Amino acid sequence: MVRAKTIAVYSGSGGAGKTLVATNLAASLHLQDSGRVLLIDASHPLPGEASALLGLERAKALGEMVPILGRLTPEVFASYLVAAPVGVSVIPLVNDVLQFKMLTPEVVGRMFDLACAAFDVVVIDMPGGVAALTPLILERSDAVVVVCDTSAAGVTRARFALDYLRSVQIPLTSVLFCVNRVLERGGVSVERLERLLGVHAVATLPDDTETVEAAVARGVPLITSASRHAIARGIDKLAREVSTLGLRQIRGAGYAGPSAVQIQDEELLALKLKIHRRLVEEIDLRKADLTYLRDPVKLQEVRTRAEAKVLALVEEEASHIGERDLRRRLVKEVLDEALGLGPLEDLLADRSVTEIMVNRHDQIYVERDGKLELTTAQFINVEQLRGVIERIVAPLGRRIDEKVPMADARLRDGSRVNAIIPPLSLRGPALTIRKFSKRLLGSKDLVGFGSMTEQMALFLGAAVQARQNIVISGGTGSGKTTLLNVLASFIPEDERIITIEDAAELQLPQDHVVALESRPANIEGEGAIAIRDLVRNALRMRPDRIVVGECRGGEALDMLQAMNTGHDGSLTTVHANTPRDALSRLETMALMAGLELPSRAIRDQIASAVNLIVQQSRLQDGSRRITHVTEVTGQDGTSFTVADVFVFRQTGLAADGRIVGQFVPTGHVPAFVETLARRGIKVAREIFLHQTA
Repeated sequence: MVRAKTIAVYSGSGGAGKTLVATNLAASLHLQDSGRVLLIDASHPLPGEASALLGLERAKALGEMVPILGRLTPEVFASYLVAAPVGVSVIPLVNDVLQFKMLTPEVVGRMFDLACAAFDVVVIDMPGGVAALTPLILERSDAVVVVCDTSAAGVTRARFALDYLRSVQIPLTSVLFCVNRVLERGGVSVERLERLLGVHAVATLPDDTETVEAAVARGVPLITSASRHAIARGIDKLAREVSTLGLRQIRGAGYAGPSAVQIQDEELLALKLKIHRRLVEEIDLRKADLTYLRDPVKLQEVRTRAEAKVLALVEEEASHIGERDLRRRLVKEVLDEALGLGPLEDLLADRSVTEIMVNRHDQIYVERDGKLELTTAQFINVEQLRGVIERIVAPLGRRIDEKVPMADARLRDGSRVNAIIPPLSLRGPALTIRKFSKRLLGSKDLVGFGSMTEQMALFLGAAVQARQNIVISGGTGSGKTTLLNVLASFIPEDERIITIEDAAELQLPQDHVVALESRPANIEGEGAIAIRDLVRNALRMRPDRIVVGECRGGEALDMLQAMNTGHDGSLTTVHANTPRDALSRLETMALMAGLELPSRAIRDQIASAVNLIVQQSRLQDGSRRITHVTEVTGQDGTSFTVADVFVFRQTGLAADGRIVGQFVPTGHVPAFVETLARRGIKVAREIFLHQTA
């Protein structure tokens, strides 16, 4: 089906004569046999005067048609509209200011669909400046007529209009420039105006207030009442330009006009490289001082300056590209690569992605639903990837170079980052981002995900409230931090909680929380604060609970001593594959403290300090489940004695690869359960005896 050619008549603000041009342009197109012509009066939120200029006292407005709009066919829609004496059909968006509330994007979009099917040409008298519906109308337009006058203010408004059109990726090849109210003497000359704005005026309309006002008073378009007047001749010329203008591919995805230029990926990449290189050179982004990244105001200043430059460069280097989405993509990708995180920006915005792994500049994997997949996203080259890494670590006062070739950092949204570069990384810089969850998960979520059962959640919640010391064990990416966050949420509101992490990820719902974060050495190699330092300091902060994000070294001994000296109910995580491995790992890490304690003394500390080990695993189908809830019951010679309370038993594999199994209570009732009733915590013994699905 052939769709209408859509022409938007626009100006930077009111007063340029935009409505006069729009109404006469529509009349001229009709008289030039351009087919069925519709004029849309979009001068909202106040009713416009387009109807009156065409000799109509009133025309049915879109706001009045909203109740039946969804049921209209293009033919019925056209029959509802009133035609002016000159032959142009007219539809105002509103006839009453209250109708403006009914103009949702869906309503206006439906009107455009009907109009473009029922008419051959649609002329829109746009609102001045930038109104709520301006982007939507421009998205539907094949070309834009920009109207300006020759006053100094008119030039400023015209520059604003052109800058705005450029910012929403309307190519200048689809813009027709009309200069109105050209004075014989005074004002800015057309030639100077063209030089100032860098455009060619398709039509110039002389200033003749008397003739214009006479036509307005009669309600007859000047194009018919004074057809030989210079203004009418200028409008006719503009109409001929509109008629010969090919449909430009400036609309959204899925639309392609006959003059659209096909762009290959190789050409787009070359354009992007060229524009990126010119941007870096022309606004001096190569400078080593990245301190502006720490200042939001300066960062916004740099970004605004860079965006203006990119828009100008795209118009200069990619003027042959008419497709609006492609131009928008070009601007976004250049800005992302120059000031942001390049191709990672879209992956960070994708809620289904939980982890991003950059193996090299042209190989980026992500994790979705626990499974790894290769993406099509790529950095332009190694230098771009290196620049992104430097922009991540610079705001934190850290460095990454040959002397310090790896770094941990955190993005503004809390996502955890690890970067490593040559000579340690043999295939170029590598980057790993653990995305920060913006939604706080609870035990019901984990039950819903199948990570545990309601009975297990009830038991673990009771164990936390009963001040049991709990160690969460698991491999990388198994969900230890998520589970730690859930268990910590069971801590009563009236207790003081100190959290200690390498990179802050915990999001506790309680109010009385002090969050501490370790710090690496600065650029001079000084000022490092380790987890162990923070654990020791936390003991002086009158904590009721200490929650350590992960024990990796000698801080394990400090944690054990805290658990044994009145700070029971503490929580931490360790890297280990089984509950027994977790105990052995704690012993090894405690030995790393360097106090030369005998192994027996350390094992005694562990046996008396740790009450429960919760084993979290990521299974082969990508699901994360608690495979063991185990009580530490003591020692037997040189080994620990443990008893499983709940275990996950795999029973098979579904056709789609999902693991099938059950969470099973072993029948063992932990010793501390006897004390729960005295604390006012109710846990039915049946949960330890009956199999759960």
